[in-house]
Amino acid sequence: MALKRAVYFLSLIIGIVFTALGVLPAIFDHPYNDEPNSGPASFWELILIISYEQWILFLIVGLILSLFPALKQRKT
Repeated sequence: MALKRAVYFLSLIIGIVFTALGVLPAIFDHPYNDEPNSGPASFWELILIISYEQWILFLIVGLILSLFPALKQRKT
């Protein structure tokens, strides 16, 4: 029972993180790169660039992982 609860909790936490990554592009502007081969200037810009590239995937996976514990508990 404790393992099942831990898996549900971990799924919820990972889902919230993925959903937050998917929402970042709606809140913040894309980091500006002044050269064609320039990379991110900081870790935050790297997170923004990754979230801009994969925002739809992050949202879908995040919502599924967040709703998984609630759907499983409703069944039982």
